[in-house]
Amino acid sequence: MTMQVIAVLNLDLLTAIWLGLIGACIGSFLNVVAYRLPLGMSVVWKPSHCPRCNHPIRARDNVPVLGWLLLRGKCRDCQAPISPRYAIIEALMGLVFFGLAYRDLIGSNANPTFDPLAELPGTTNPLPELPWAAIGAYVFHCLLACAFTVLVLLRLDRNLSSKKLGAWSIVILLAWWLPELLA
Repeated sequence: MTMQVIAVLNLDLLTAIWLGLIGACIGSFLNVVAYRLPLGMSVVWKPSHCPRCNHPIRARDNVPVLGWLLLRGKCRDCQAPISPRYAIIEALMGLVFFGLAYRDLIGSNANPTFDPLAELPGTTNPLPELPWAAIGAYVFHCLLACAFTVLVLLRLDRNLSSKKLGAWSIVILLAWWLPELLA
């Protein structure tokens, strides 16, 4: 392999990892949504806090997955247990965003006319043509994955009936293929 091919492959991997980290952060927010929505609490205004002692979670402890592992699944202030579900959902969403990046953005079907090896940025071409259809499909699929995750979390907490989960799941599955149908 040439150095250009290796550079493009490394860039693809770094991009997918970066998007996976963003997915883990979004997974953290989805945990907040699933916890606060049924309680009628705001999902944006009050910072994350321990439900037992009400102490705010410090920024260094609010890092997806890593924060839970470093705290050993307990609140720093009162030592109350923190459900492993938080770290699981964060890791799962990180993997989903990472996988979708490879499927929608990096995979061979993302944009067949875009050849990153032939379109390397340089002095004559500072930015390669962006595959906007693939980016739109990626964002759309990530949003659907987020919606489905919140629905499942609400169902696990018994805040959503099985019939509603089934109906919304069918809607999400049908919408999954919308970008391909419109293309």
